[in-house]
Amino acid sequence: MIQRKQSVYLLLAFIASVLCLYLPLGSFELAGMGKEPVLYNLAIISGDGAMQFRYCVLFVLLSASALLSIVTIFLYKSRKLQMRLCKVNLLLLVLWYAMLMFVVLTNANFRQEHQVILPFVSAVMVWLAHRGVAADERLVKAADRIR
Repeated sequence: MIQRKQSVYLLLAFIASVLCLYLPLGSFELAGMGKEPVLYNLAIISGDGAMQFRYCVLFVLLSASALLSIVTIFLYKSRKLQMRLCKVNLLLLVLWYAMLMFVVLTNANFRQEHQVILPFVSAVMVWLAHRGVAADERLVKAADRIR
């Protein structure tokens, strides 16, 4: 059934991931005057509007996570596959945070925004969905044993 609580969790994870794709992650403080370059998931947009795609891996990881969240909702007939895809989704979100930490550690002048919490919210929602799917699987196995 598509109206399970896991579907709601996965939908919320999708919304959090997509929202984070469009919001800035932080900015790089400049030593002189001028507008600070802003880091988005896809590119760094400098003060004059030029785009550098140095950290576009962030975009790829978060986009894949969002896509996987929405695809997992519609695989409700295959609970084992849903659980595997939830684990892959969690791995993608952990890799996204690892890449963000790489950006933070390699740039001493990087200042994060509050939006970097959204992939963590997405990860929590995916974990809750995984727990719900696992509970459904245990329930089905228990019912099969009774028959």
